[in-house]
Amino acid sequence: MNTKPRPRVIVGVDRSLHGLAALRVATAEAARRGVPLCAVHACSELGAPHDFTEIDTAFTEALGAFPRDVEVHRELAITPVIAALTCRVRCPGDLLVVGNSRKGWWHALWSGSVPRGCLRKAGCPVLAVPAPEMARTVWRHRRWWPYRSDDLWQRFEEEQPSLRG
Repeated sequence: MNTKPRPRVIVGVDRSLHGLAALRVATAEAARRGVPLCAVHACSELGAPHDFTEIDTAFTEALGAFPRDVEVHRELAITPVIAALTCRVRCPGDLLVVGNSRKGWWHALWSGSVPRGCLRKAGCPVLAVPAPEMARTVWRHRRWWPYRSDDLWQRFEEEQPSLRG
């Protein structure tokens, strides 16, 4: 008897703002499709706690509680995030949902872009959920240089009128 694996929605779980947004979208998509939700928390550190508290807390922060209408499977992985998510894809009918922090090209170059890595390696559709506007606003204010070039020139013009000649 050759049975096909049942499609499911796979989501990477962390407690960042873009991770919580991805968890909300993945839960809604699993409910809409009527398939199980596989919540994966990947940790590359061996000394990290190996329990489901991070996943449970993420569901509480994102949704208030575990969804009643969706079958949820919690999984832990001690591998890099991209490998942890893509190795759980079983069939082309699966959907992989990841959060996209959009922190910029330098961050993606240095640490690797999870959505791009999943697109390259997953054998199923990948849905990259953008970070909420609040997260994008917070990130803009945390840059190493707080001024854009036009802001800096405007400050110079306002603070140093005697240097203009």
